[in-house]
Amino acid sequence: MASSGNLTAEQLDFFNVNGCLILESFSSKEEIRKMRDRMAELLDGFDDSFSSIFSTKNQQHTDDYFFESAEKISFFFEENAFGEDGHLKQPKELSINKVGHALHEIDPVFKEFSFSDKISGMLCSLDYKRPVVIQSMYIFKILHLAQDCG
Repeated sequence: MASSGNLTAEQLDFFNVNGCLILESFSSKEEIRKMRDRMAELLDGFDDSFSSIFSTKNQQHTDDYFFESAEKISFFFEENAFGEDGHLKQPKELSINKVGHALHEIDPVFKEFSFSDKISGMLCSLDYKRPVVIQSMYIFKILHLAQDCG
């Protein structure tokens, strides 16, 4: 990655051939820490009595919570987050699938990253003329590490 945030010729060639590109170390440790810390604050303040379940299998969302999420910060639970009694099986921090969809518009930390020179430089190097951020998501991924007991 060039220092201005623009993609190198090699990266552009790869993207043009494959349609995707992995940018290792695109974000600084400080940027990642700021976004993680901010998400922890948002999650801590989240009232889990108003929510929706996100499903990768069932893409037909019909609840108002999902439809209204475009213009606010909304929290979506994993498919199996709730037990038969309607309560979370584990703490909400471990039950959330993603947060979206207007982080880039509403939250200052995510807005700063989304509209940074680094992002603009990358999009310009891909020859986007007038890029627009439509939605943003913070997707939770839990690493399941196998421990060697031997």
